[in-house]
Order: sequence, then C-alpha cells, then structure tokens
Amino acid sequence: VRVYDISEVPNDGSPLKEIGSKEINGDFFTGRSVDDTAVLVTTSYINTWSITLDVQRYESQYCGLNSTEYIQKAAETAEKRDFDALAQQVVDDLHLDGDCSHVFQIALMQEAKNKASSGATNNTMPDLAGGNLISQFVSILTFDMTADFGEDKIIATKSSGTFTSGDSYLASLYVTEDFIATVNNGFSYDFVTGDSSSSSYILGFNISNGVGLPSCTARVPGTIANEFSINKYNDYIQIATTEWNWSLNTNATTLNKIFVLQIPDGDGRTMDLVGKTEHLGKDGESIHAVRFFQDMAYVVTYQQNEPFIIVDMSDLTDPKAVGELEVSWECEKDLITKMFIQLYSVSNSSQRKQTPGFSTYLQPIEIDGNPYVLSIGEEWNFTNWWSSSSLKIALFDVSNPSAPSMAAESIESNSNSNAVYDFQAIRWLPESKLLILPKSNNYNYYNSGAGSFQGFVVYEIDVNEVKPLFNLTHNDTNCWYEASIAGRSLVFDSNITTIFGHTVISTDLKSGEKSWEFDLDDGLNYACSYDYSYNYTYNYRYGYAYAYDHAYTEEAFASENVTNINVSLDEYNYDDAISPNDEGN
Repeated sequence: VRVYDISEVPNDGSPLKEIGSKEINGDFFTGRSVDDTAVLVTTSYINTWSITLDVQRYESQYCGLNSTEYIQKAAETAEKRDFDALAQQVVDDLHLDGDCSHVFQIALMQEAKNKASSGATNNTMPDLAGGNLISQFVSILTFDMTADFGEDKIIATKSSGTFTSGDSYLASLYVTEDFIATVNNGFSYDFVTGDSSSSSYILGFNISNGVGLPSCTARVPGTIANEFSINKYNDYIQIATTEWNWSLNTNATTLNKIFVLQIPDGDGRTMDLVGKTEHLGKDGESIHAVRFFQDMAYVVTYQQNEPFIIVDMSDLTDPKAVGELEVSWECEKDLITKMFIQLYSVSNSSQRKQTPGFSTYLQPIEIDGNPYVLSIGEEWNFTNWWSSSSLKIALFDVSNPSAPSMAAESIESNSNSNAVYDFQAIRWLPESKLLILPKSNNYNYYNSGAGSFQGFVVYEIDVNEVKPLFNLTHNDTNCWYEASIAGRSLVFDSNITTIFGHTVISTDLKSGEKSWEFDLDDGLNYACSYDYSYNYTYNYRYGYAYAYDHAYTEEAFASENVTNINVSLDEYNYDDAISPNDEGN
C-alpha cells in the first residue's frame, strides 16, 4: 500500500511524491476510508494439508483398520504434534502486528454456528466444514493516512482479523465510523441426510479506537447478494439473504428474508436475532438487489419475473413487506430460445413468457420532493438464433409504499454496462438529476460491428422519462495487456472526467463538448500485445455464448502458425451442432 502527497501535483509528467508505503500480506480484497483512517482487507489461504497429511484415511499406516480403529490411531498420531509450534508458525507467516488478541477466537465462531443452527450451547452439530476450521485468514488493517511516516516512510498499520472455515468464504465488508463487519457466505452438506444449506457468518469489529477489536458474531440462514445486503441502523444489523436448500429427495428451494440482529453491549459476544421478515417473493426466486434506506428496505428478487418489493423496517422486531410490483421482461422466442429458458427452469406451458433479466443496483433518490428508486440491470434476449443483452434503467415511484409503480424506464438493446456488477462505476448527481454510466454496445455479428460503442452515457432522469443526453466515446485499441482501468467518472465544476480502458476524457457536462483527451497508451508498442476482437454467438449444445474471432499481430501470427477460421451460423447445420460427436462450437 502506498500513500502519495497530492497537495502539489506536478504538470511536467513527473511522478507524484510518495510519502509512505508498506508491503502487506495476502491478496487484496477491498478497501474503505473513514475520515482519515484507511481500512484495507486482505485474504490469505492457510495450507493445512501438510498439517493433516499424516491423519488422512488413505495413509498406509491405516490400511486394514476399521473406522473405529482408524479414528483411535489417527487421534494418537495427532496428539503427538506440537500444536503450539504450528500455531506460532501460522502467526509468523501471517505477519500479524502484535499478538492474537485482535483475532477472533475459533471456538467463539464455532459456538455461534452451532447455536444458530440448533439452539445448542455446545459443539453437538455434525462437522460440515470438512474438518478444516482455518481454511482462510481475513486480515483487516487500519492506519492514519495523515500520519507522519518518518524518514523510513514505513506506514504503521494496526491489524485484526479472523479465520474462516472450509465451508465459507469472504463475501463482503461493511464499514461505519466505529464498526466493521465481515460477512462470509457458507455452504454445508450433510453426508448423513443428503441435505445442503447455506449460511452467512457475520463477524463484528469495534474500531472506535482506530484498531479493529473483535466484538460480536452471528450466523443467519442464507447468503448475501452484494455489499448492499447489510446495513447498520443504530445498534442493529439488518441483513438480507437468500437461503438455498437442496436435498436428495426434494427439489431446490429458496427462502428470501431480512434479519435484524442487535449488537450486544458490554461483554456480550453474540448478536441476538430480534426480528425477521416472512419469505419475500416466490419459491425459487433469489435476491439480486437490495437497498436499506431510512425505515424502508427495497428488494428485487428474480427467477421468472422481477418483483420489486418494499419492506417496512420501522418496527425492527416485526419487519414486513408492505408493497410489491411485478416487473415483466418480455420478448418473442424461437425454438432454441425455449430450450435455453428451459435450462433456467422456466415453464413453457403458458402463453406469456418472461426473458432472463433483473436489476442488480438500487439507488433511492428524490425528485420534486417525492421519493423514487432508480434501478440498473440487464435483460437478455434470445431471438433469431442470436443472443444479446440490453441495459435496463428503471425509475420506481415509492411515494405510496403499499402500491409502488413504474414511473419510467429505458431499455437499450445490444448494450451492456459494467455498472451492473461494479457499483463504483455509477455516478448519480442529485441536484442536476443526471445519471452517468459506462456503456458498451455489443458487436453486431451480421453487420461487421456496426453500432459499436464504448464509453459513457449521461442520462437525464425525470418522473416520466429516462432520457440519454449525450455519449462520451472512449476509443479503445482492443489490445489486451495488463494495464487497463475500470470505468469511472468524476465531476468538478460542471466538467465530467471519464476514465475507461486506456483513455481519460474531460467533457463539459452542460454542452457535451469534449475539452481534452489523454491516451494512457501514448508511445506504447502495440506489437507486443494480442488483439482480441470477441464476437459472441449462442452455443446451442452447452447453453452459453462462446464463439469468437481471434486476431493476432503479424509477429504472433507467424511465430505461432495460427489459422484464423470464421464460420457463418447460416451455414452451420443445427442437427450437427447438437450431435454428441461434435467437438466444436
């Protein structure tokens, strides 16, 4: 991690002044800032294989033993290990700042899992983590960004963290001024009953003193969709999950619920459940978007349709759905499309069909003093042997929570936006009522790329219309290499600066006229990189889009003896395409 001084930005192309740095352990997961405090999260996988190798069932020393004899001999073997030395080795390898006093106790997490699962106060639950309680370590580092890093310029960090078991992984981080919560999505399979289930493990850290101190833990059924699935309201945690349940004897089912947990005072360690909703949506649907705002929660679930649901959170002990609007996503379909939809478990028995599509981001806004919710998502169309995505922007009127309505929407065919999953790419300007999104138009297979576009679009949001005002085109080279910047937009003094791929552009936000453009690849030798031009078509055999044209530079073409082959779908026989002997796409 590096800290730079931006009080004086050089204009001669020289680098910024670095005032502090530190090498930190693990893979970077995410980061936040709270005032002058930086919060960084990394993950490190723990190699437990070498520790458990000599107790594995297939080791030669256990040949010929029955289960009882194996367990006894494996326990005797394990008891000979120096676990204090192993624990110290793990601490040393993780480069913890100080001791383990800022790390969650594994026993505490096990207690939370078991109490939430069965109400038991001891470890009576079957082991569903594969015997691996320290599969991963999640490290939370904090430091003061305004501190004097001294002559050596070494950043002084404070660390805390938690181990995660073999049945879970870090899904999200939630940060407020004095509280951090990590959310692990977990999946369990019971080999005795054949049942599978999912859970979310919430670990709370108190950061009021600048360092994360383990404070409380909880487990709720189901897994979260994204970082907006959790919210802290006063001394309560609100979390929306989808619980997936599979069984050998029944089909998969889902339960979508919002849970309310109370953060304990004093020495309390477990967040108690104080309220929860009934199932939101229909069976089989899962939560794709959620947003908590004041005393309301807005939820989008999806399987066949997209219900937009309003939940009244004013009574935290009894949250309940008070309004719902079912959003339709429709288009005509051919035979192949129906085959695809069957893969998504959508019935073809009815006259009216819904196409795959859903919202992933919800933004509460206000227009003329009335509350609305802006949604961003995508719709997939499968017609005429061709699949394409459409960017969908919708505006919901939520002034009457019991009867939400669609005020306006925009569906842009053959287009997509990374804002659907990368929420930092979204820029909403509440005063001017402008929405700024990165967007790419899909390559047109039948018309040699006609209508292709990559850049940003500025939309004007009105109670009756979602209106595109102008495009900000970022010309890219289709040259793939390690350096590339995700779509971002910044607004200063009515000027919008957009960053996409390898270019930076400044535009007058009122007129839409370009002020300047900077090519980050200026002077780059493109001969050393590959030129990828993807051309997606629908794969009828496997049910996904995969075909592409792959063009190399002349040097790579000659050195690798590549043959570039283009096959027209019109010449491709459908029966051959789904033949078991077909090895192509």
